[in-house]
Amino acid sequence: MVVDFCGKKIAVKEFDCCLGTLPPKRIAPFVNLFVKVTNGCNAHCLFCSNAGAQPASKPFDIDKLEDIILKLKVQGIKVNRLNITGGEPSVVYQLVENILQRMYGKVFDDIHLHLNTNGLLAQSQELMRHPRWDSISMSLHHYDIDKLSELYGCNIPEDAFKFEGVNKQKLNVSCNLIKGYIDSPEEAHKMLDFALQLGIPRIGFVALMKVNSYCKERFIDLEDIHIDTIPHVYFTKSMNRGDNCKCSNYLYNKDLKILEIYMRNYANPQYCESSLVYDGEYLRQGFHQDNIIY
Repeated sequence: MVVDFCGKKIAVKEFDCCLGTLPPKRIAPFVNLFVKVTNGCNAHCLFCSNAGAQPASKPFDIDKLEDIILKLKVQGIKVNRLNITGGEPSVVYQLVENILQRMYGKVFDDIHLHLNTNGLLAQSQELMRHPRWDSISMSLHHYDIDKLSELYGCNIPEDAFKFEGVNKQKLNVSCNLIKGYIDSPEEAHKMLDFALQLGIPRIGFVALMKVNSYCKERFIDLEDIHIDTIPHVYFTKSMNRGDNCKCSNYLYNKDLKILEIYMRNYANPQYCESSLVYDGEYLRQGFHQDNIIY
């Protein structure tokens, strides 16, 4: 579905993803709004094209963010999820705090607030403790502190896995598949057990995007971990949007504990229906720098 917004065309989602081979169901039109609060990050991950970047000095226009949400609401378009992302949002903690204060108003009650964070560093966990999040997506790419410190390019404290004061039921863990780290059914199995041990309810396995030589050399395909061969893993469903993307869901059921597993089988990087990105200055459809909407 394409609608006019501030004199430009934007694509919004009006059909749900297909369940298996069933036809899609019509839903109320919505968008997911990604709010990129910074390029800066307090980690130096070798697989990240943004590793070690510093926060920009330009101001972030929160009034315009509020205006965007209100304009969408007037047009009958729901902001399904407002994703606070970066870089690492915790390096601009006060800005995120200011945004959250705006979200307390009744006009924003239908927004599902979502945080993306590297999650194992002290300032990241401080932000994760904020009570306003409905869900938190965090990076967790191994079960061993030393391996993680190696991947992050900085020291991970020994108590990082305690998640003191963090509501772990809100956590969605994203685990990159990387050669030499989580790269086989055996390693994926250990990662599942580790997530269960931590009390985290959901984990997703993600293949690296080949953005640099490190990612190309360390790339592991999702098929290489053969998730369905791991004991106690059961397939539940697959969802798709035709050729643009497909994901599969599983349950890991062990010792009376259940872990949800999410896997993105494939995705078209040009596909951006329902995804809007605001960087504090411009609103774009999708993640393309030249696609300014407002």
